[in-house]
Amino acid sequence: MRSIVRLEGVSKRFAGKEVLSGINLEIREGELLTLLGPSGAGKTTLMRIINLFTRPSEGRLYFRDRDVAQLRGEELLKVRRSMAMVFQKPVMFTGSVFYNVAYGLKIRGYSRAEVERRVDEALRLVGLAGYEARSAHTLSGGEAQRVAFARAIVIQPELLLLDEPTTSLDPISEARVHSIIRRVKELGISVVLTTHKQHEALALGDRVAVLKDGKLQQVGPPEEVIYAPQTRFVAEFTGMVNIFEGVVEEVAEVCRVRVGQVQLEMPAFEASPGERVCVGIRPEEVMLLRTDVPLNPRHRNVLEGVVEEILPQGSAMLRLRIGSGGLRISADVPRHVVEKMDVREGGKVLFSLKASCLRRLEE
Repeated sequence: MRSIVRLEGVSKRFAGKEVLSGINLEIREGELLTLLGPSGAGKTTLMRIINLFTRPSEGRLYFRDRDVAQLRGEELLKVRRSMAMVFQKPVMFTGSVFYNVAYGLKIRGYSRAEVERRVDEALRLVGLAGYEARSAHTLSGGEAQRVAFARAIVIQPELLLLDEPTTSLDPISEARVHSIIRRVKELGISVVLTTHKQHEALALGDRVAVLKDGKLQQVGPPEEVIYAPQTRFVAEFTGMVNIFEGVVEEVAEVCRVRVGQVQLEMPAFEASPGERVCVGIRPEEVMLLRTDVPLNPRHRNVLEGVVEEILPQGSAMLRLRIGSGGLRISADVPRHVVEKMDVREGGKVLFSLKASCLRRLEE
């Protein structure tokens, strides 16, 4: 798939402080790329560089394989006008909703008939048909955000940049914005979305780029980032709550790692006996086992624990304690399984940590 934007070795410093470091990233035609990271990770600065609001201190930015640094005048303006950005807190111009949405078309010289046609299409797409005459300053936060979307997409950009557009929205408004984002992508527009919400990044993104302290930690499809995190930070930020320090005991076709009093078998990786490592497994990959049937020999890492707590949610989150060594594991188990197996707080359960689901995590 052809890239629309490519960053090579991009770094940015403000007053001597580096906020982005060695960013190598491409944005592909028609994809929705989510930039996931905590506040202060550098997400907004990266977006401003892509949108040509800010120049990098080092590195190159290419738009459709053209070095943006070499562009001047009309050529640079053409690139800028092929992108649109929606901010976390959109600013509404004084005037009507129609005026706000039509502004970008008017400065580009479109006819009145074309402006009206495009504004009508944009407002219908964001669910605000009939709002044309409303004063923009009377809109709710969610409505203003949708007007900002209409204002951005009405110019039919090649690239739409969304900087934490749902941060201040309630769940219903957030769901509406997610629906709009999906519809925008169906138009063939490439989209970059920054967020600190892991559920949002993983649900919307074709690819997810995880950013921490100005450095990219991992870039890949959501399934890869969730189930094959490369670093401890990525694992923690995407919900892998079971993370343990261990010592390598054996390296062969599989690796055996001792965590407290428990030996765990996991896929082979490069290490030496005695080496300290960090391993993790997602809570939904912890499997409860029936005790009234013979144990399947294919199960590895079979452990017995005591249920310390059952948290009420869509599925049941169990907190398990293993032995007296203090090792604790969280298991995300469907509620019907908990009920069928009569799992209760204080009761003992048998469970398996599937070897192939255990991951070594770089610090």
